[in-house]
Amino acid sequence: MLKYAMPVFGAVMLAVFWFVFKSYTDPIVARNSVATLEALSVNNDRQWLLARGCNRSNPVILFLHGGPGMPAMFTAHAFQRSLERDFVVVHWDRRGAGKSFHADLDPATMTMTQMLADAEVVVEHLRAEFNVEKVMLVGHSHGTYFGALLAEARPDLFHAYVGVGQIGDPSRERAVQDVIISERYLARGEKSPVINSSNRETLLFDIGGEIASARSLWPLLRTGLMAPEYNMRDVMNVAKGPQFAQAHLKYDISGGYGPPPTVFDIPVYVVMGAQDAVTPVGLAKEWFDDVTAPQKTWAVFEDAAHFPYFEQPAAFADFMVRVLNETVAIDPPVKTSAMPIPRLGLHCR
Repeated sequence: MLKYAMPVFGAVMLAVFWFVFKSYTDPIVARNSVATLEALSVNNDRQWLLARGCNRSNPVILFLHGGPGMPAMFTAHAFQRSLERDFVVVHWDRRGAGKSFHADLDPATMTMTQMLADAEVVVEHLRAEFNVEKVMLVGHSHGTYFGALLAEARPDLFHAYVGVGQIGDPSRERAVQDVIISERYLARGEKSPVINSSNRETLLFDIGGEIASARSLWPLLRTGLMAPEYNMRDVMNVAKGPQFAQAHLKYDISGGYGPPPTVFDIPVYVVMGAQDAVTPVGLAKEWFDDVTAPQKTWAVFEDAAHFPYFEQPAAFADFMVRVLNETVAIDPPVKTSAMPIPRLGLHCR
């Protein structure tokens, strides 16, 4: 029995090791494709990048996650396969977030100034790696605050700025959220709840203000657990990033954590989910109306809330093709398509 037990035990331990420690990204079947998951040294910190695209010569999107400290990389496999036809999509787990979280990170480095310096290193890496002068900048949620700062400071690096779930005025968010929560409960014929810091996120989910078609975090968690790019250790670190950022992130810039800048030298696009109660649509629209830019575009996805790229991925891919055609010289223009999104990159033309 022992001679059979040992190989079985070894196989089980190997499987456990793979599940806990191994991470990878699915290959893309195309001649000039890119599908890489790599750690990059960024200002003396080890930070992770995921780059995927059917053609490495296509325009590059740098996707800035929200939170602060909440990665989007572990949902990439669920929403971006259509995007990979026309772009190289890069997710960056920023300092202290997701795969880049480590317990010995110096809290003193958690500043917006440091984050902006990190971003310049990452963008320069992408410019060299993919031989491009500029990239598309996409920010989600808190990433829109960071992205707007970056777009304002270094317009020479970006074709355009796209804010998804755009932050308007952070100081007014909670008050507006309270009104939206109360109104939606009353519209359902239910008593308006008492809202506090411990139940706010639960209530935002319950009213469809986070994900329009879901009432809990489970769709995002389920998606994250299926991400090949995240091993179990990475998954366990997901919650630690926002906690670390909340405790230590310093807004050491002029004006602190206030409304994002409104004057840009590059085109600005904003995509909102109509049901978004996290970054309320009204506040985002007020900010957008104040924006001065060579070109600006406002778009609302009616069947989405705070994650329109995740909730309506084909529509988001089409929107990004529109941004591409309007900001990068493409001849002939790229056509939009609501193609199904397969698990592997077999969709590449």
